[in-house]
Amino acid sequence: MARDDSCFCRIIPVGQWWSGLVEDNMKKILFYCQSSLGIGHTIRSLRIAEGLSESFEVHYLNGGESISGLEIPLGIKCTDLPPIVSDPDFDTVHAVGSDLDVESTIERRRNLILRTFQHFAPDIVLVELYPFGRGRFHAELEPLLEYAKEHGSKIVCSVRDILTKREDQEAFERKVVKRMNRFFDLLLIHSDPDFQRLDDTFTRLDDIVATKCYTGFVVPEVTSEPKRNGPTIIASIGGGRFGHELAEAVARTAPLLAERIPHQIELYTGPFCPEDVADRLRQLAHGHPSIRVERFCPDLHQKLVTADLSISMGGYNTIMNVIATGVPAMIMGCTNNGGMDQVARAEKLARLGVVDVITPDDLAPETFAEKIISSLSREPAAVSLDINGVTATMRALSDLTGNHSAPEDHDGGEHPCVA
Repeated sequence: MARDDSCFCRIIPVGQWWSGLVEDNMKKILFYCQSSLGIGHTIRSLRIAEGLSESFEVHYLNGGESISGLEIPLGIKCTDLPPIVSDPDFDTVHAVGSDLDVESTIERRRNLILRTFQHFAPDIVLVELYPFGRGRFHAELEPLLEYAKEHGSKIVCSVRDILTKREDQEAFERKVVKRMNRFFDLLLIHSDPDFQRLDDTFTRLDDIVATKCYTGFVVPEVTSEPKRNGPTIIASIGGGRFGHELAEAVARTAPLLAERIPHQIELYTGPFCPEDVADRLRQLAHGHPSIRVERFCPDLHQKLVTADLSISMGGYNTIMNVIATGVPAMIMGCTNNGGMDQVARAEKLARLGVVDVITPDDLAPETFAEKIISSLSREPAAVSLDINGVTATMRALSDLTGNHSAPEDHDGGEHPCVA
C-alpha cells in the first residue's frame, strides 16, 4: 500500500515551554540532509541543527533511513522523506521500504520538499554537501533551489573538511562551480583552515562567488565523568556498512588480550551493520566476558569520556569525538568509493601524535593485541584546533539574515568568512 506523504512529517515534542520561545519574528531554516549509506552526514547535520535551534526555527528534511535509537533534537521539526540509500559500492541508489523505482520516489520526495517549503516559508535553505556531492539527487534539489531563489530565501551549502576525489575531477569541479554560482549565497566549510583547507581537495574554490566561511570543526558537547575501573576500550565502525574487518579483529583479539591485561571492550556494530555480520561478531564474543557487542549508541562521544582507548575508523564525527574527549585512539581509515578522507585525517593527526594509525596488516590477533597494549599506555599529544563549528555556523547564518539573537562567535570578533 502506498504511504501518504503526511506520514513522513513528525514534530518532536519539547514541552509547554517551547511555544513561548518561538517568537513570531524568529528566522526560519529549512535544513536538507541526504545520508546515502552511513550515519556521519546525519550526525553532523543534527549537531548543527540543534545549535541553530537556539536562535532559529529549524525544519529538518531527512532523506536517508531513520536511525533506530537516534532522536531528533528537541524543538526541531523533522520531515522524513521516502528514504533512498546507496549500495555499498556507491554504484546505484534504491528506494527503501517501497515498491516504487528511484525516479518515482524522487518525484514524491520533490513534491513533499516543495510543499514543505511552501508551508514553512524559510528565510534560509541550508543544504548539506550538494553540489559537492549528492549529484544523483539534483532532480529534487534543483527545483527546491530555484523555488527558494524565486521567493527570496538565502541558500547555503554545508560541507565537511575533505572531499572525495572523482575520476574526472576537472569536469566535477566545473559542474560544482556552475551550480554554486547559480544558486548559493554562502558556503560553510566545517573545518579549521590551519589544519585542513577545502581547496586541498577542491582546486577551484576561488572560482566560487558565494561567501566562504570556515566555521571550525563541528564537535559534540561532552560532560566530564570519572574513568571506570580497569581499562575500558570502546570499539566502533560508524554506521556499520563498512569496517567489518576491524570489528572482527577486535572480537578475535579480545580473548588473547584478556590473557595479558584486564580490560572490558564494548564493540558497537552500527545500526546498518548486516545482520549476518552482527551475528558473527556476537558468536565470536560469546563466552568471553571481557567483550560485549552492541548495535548503536547515540551518545558514543560521552562513552569515550570514561574510556581508556577508542578503536575505530576515521570518519569526521568519530575523529571529532576523539578530539573532544582526548581519549587515546587507534584509527583505521575506510577507503570505500575511492574516498581517502578518513586516511588523510588519521595520518595528519598521527603525525601530530594525537592518534595511532592502524592498517589491515595490523589486525592479526597477536599483532593487534600488542598494538592495543601500546596505545593504552600512550598519552596522546595535545592539539589546538578550532572546534567551535556550531557557534560559528549560527553566527554566519545570523549575519546572513540580520538575525541578531545569535550568540557572539568563539573569537568574540568576526567569523572567518571571505567573499
